[in-house]
Amino acid sequence: MLIKNTTIESFDKTKIALNHFKKDGRDAVLIICHGFAMSKDSKPFIALSNDLFELYDIIAIDQRGHGDSEGVFSFSAKEHEDVKAVIEYAKEKENYTNIYLMGFSLGAASCIIEVAQNKNVNGLITISAPISFEKVENRFFHKDALIPGIKKSGNHTFKMRLGNMFARKEKPIDVIDNTSPIPILLIQGEKDPIIFKHHAEALYEKAKDPKKLIIVEKGLHAEDLYINNPKEFISLCNSWLKECKNGI
Repeated sequence: MLIKNTTIESFDKTKIALNHFKKDGRDAVLIICHGFAMSKDSKPFIALSNDLFELYDIIAIDQRGHGDSEGVFSFSAKEHEDVKAVIEYAKEKENYTNIYLMGFSLGAASCIIEVAQNKNVNGLITISAPISFEKVENRFFHKDALIPGIKKSGNHTFKMRLGNMFARKEKPIDVIDNTSPIPILLIQGEKDPIIFKHHAEALYEKAKDPKKLIIVEKGLHAEDLYINNPKEFISLCNSWLKECKNGI
């Protein structure tokens, strides 16, 4: 296994940091885009990357304004362009023929926007995706959000640089129907305290086939779905990715 730490330039020359987990001979890669206040180097995403690497190469991103990436976080106004740059890197520099995308929370929002605009991947997994930034419930001080948040805090938490949260943004609910014919899997926690499950249900209803919705019983928010039940999370992702590769 080769773990390559590198940076690429986005549309506005902002440098986006990547962890690239690579094994010779593979033609498939899964690009992982974390959500607000996380990082490719946080414990949950290092563990997730290692688990998913069993079957796929992995490119884990630091969103702008997070971790080792430059710039300031724009709350999904610009980040979809960074996702596009990473997809182009995977295709043009690394020569992958099968590219899959996984986004968490606001990272999922950016992934939906990018795929809707360019249909440039073979499959999309969203975890705790919002219908729009403005509709996020933002109950960060609810015990089910606060306690997991404290447990996940680390050096990456203090590296965050935030931009204008009021900048104009595309709304995932307005564009998700344009992701078709790219297969999409929506994963949502039943008890998510930050983005309620009605977001996933609305996105699923608006999306076109091929699509699948999984509501995790008693599940919480984003990467907590992996942290609290890693085997089940990895199993359902790998199962869907296999279906996707074989042609849903």
